[in-house]
Amino acid sequence: MPDDNPGGAVSIGSGPPLRVADLPEPPLNLSGVLRVIGPGAILLGMGIGSGEWVLGPAAAVKFGPSILWIATVAIIVQILALLEATRYTMYTGEPLTTGLMRLWPGPRFWGSLLLLLLVLSLGWPVWAFGAATALVAAYLGRLSGPADVSLLLPVGLVLALLVIAVLSVGGKVVRLLELVQWVMVIFTFTALLALVALTTPPSILISTARGFLDFGKLPPIDIISAALLLGAVAGYAGLGAFGNTFISSYYRDKGFGMGALVGSIPTLIGGAKITLSPTGVAFKVNEDNLRKWGAWRKVALIDILGVFGVGAFLGMFLPAALALALIPVGSDIGGWAVAVYQGEELRKLYGIIGWAMVLVMGFWILYSTQFALTEAVARTATDILWYMSRVRQAAKGDVRRVYYVILIILVLWIMAAFILFHIFKVNPLIAVALVANMSNLVWPLTVLGNIYLNMKYLPKEIRPSPIIVAGLLVGVAFWLTFFALFIASLILR
Repeated sequence: MPDDNPGGAVSIGSGPPLRVADLPEPPLNLSGVLRVIGPGAILLGMGIGSGEWVLGPAAAVKFGPSILWIATVAIIVQILALLEATRYTMYTGEPLTTGLMRLWPGPRFWGSLLLLLLVLSLGWPVWAFGAATALVAAYLGRLSGPADVSLLLPVGLVLALLVIAVLSVGGKVVRLLELVQWVMVIFTFTALLALVALTTPPSILISTARGFLDFGKLPPIDIISAALLLGAVAGYAGLGAFGNTFISSYYRDKGFGMGALVGSIPTLIGGAKITLSPTGVAFKVNEDNLRKWGAWRKVALIDILGVFGVGAFLGMFLPAALALALIPVGSDIGGWAVAVYQGEELRKLYGIIGWAMVLVMGFWILYSTQFALTEAVARTATDILWYMSRVRQAAKGDVRRVYYVILIILVLWIMAAFILFHIFKVNPLIAVALVANMSNLVWPLTVLGNIYLNMKYLPKEIRPSPIIVAGLLVGVAFWLTFFALFIASLILR
């Protein structure tokens, strides 16, 4: 439990103490709730582009729909993880990364480790690479393949760099992301519902839905050889690694709970200088603040469970059902045409209209994911570095200088990544799957740190229940199992 010192501050771990203030009033009507929710849509947009559109359908077609229970477990545990990350943020106003850096052995260790894992698990421009397959297919009039790599790589590079340019001029960053992802989510679900209604028989819908509940069931396959794709579903179903730290940062910027008293990250061009406090603000436990806390938690439930949770299940179900209706079980799909592998089958059924729908949808899903994840990586790296006093001094108190230096570094990293893709001849599906498996290491690390923070330092009145903690520990074991299988597959191949 926090220790209140005579100065009215609250101590959490070894970092600077948090000052104390009253919890801001939560939105009390529908318009107010609609105004603040949105981070769940940002995360949903990220998830649809990675696990739902690419990895889930590829695994369901390769191994059958019975493996979709892996997605069910992953999404449920991720919902719990997101709620716990926002619990910390709404009490302290700090993103989860700051909380983790307060723990022993200190910010240098945790900052270095988190930055390394952030780059390895999400820093690769694989979604721009995948989105390029849609543009190249539109240009060629057919699915792209290995022979088209000299066209795919430059297009992917331009798309990835264009994201950096847009993030530099788009107004307040979190608002820009919300607009992009709301448009993407509404368009994607509308198009998917139409395609599924036109192409998918009830038997496929039923077998796909049943697969989400076939817990523990696996087809007769070599688990080691299947570990890459199955582990990718476990890591990216719903959302990838660092999703809990992402949402905590967005909640800070949107002013959820105590986040309203801390500040936010503006844009470089046209964004006003905003003071972003490196440490948070806690609220004193009393009857009025606990009343407001309960209302804020309800808003978080609407955003995380109602927007992200429901959307994540639908986002996995609809593409998987569509793929199973079009492509025989046992087929290898994706690869060099990862964005639009369904396009050929739909062109046979509906001509150029079916082909065009998949091209547009595949491009927009993957490219909006690249957009959101690039910003999330830059934001998380900024939050990590901003906690370090030397970085703040060098930036002269202007967080934009840190954020946009990181974007410049990402430009160089993106260029280097595409050179590596070319040298090792990595296709987009394998690239996404490799990155996704890193999530199975990152999720347990951040979740365990979050549990420790919330159970030790939050007031007992707002700590998570033992049931939630137990569910998260099951999730930790789940992710580590798939990560171990992934490592075994690399060693034994």
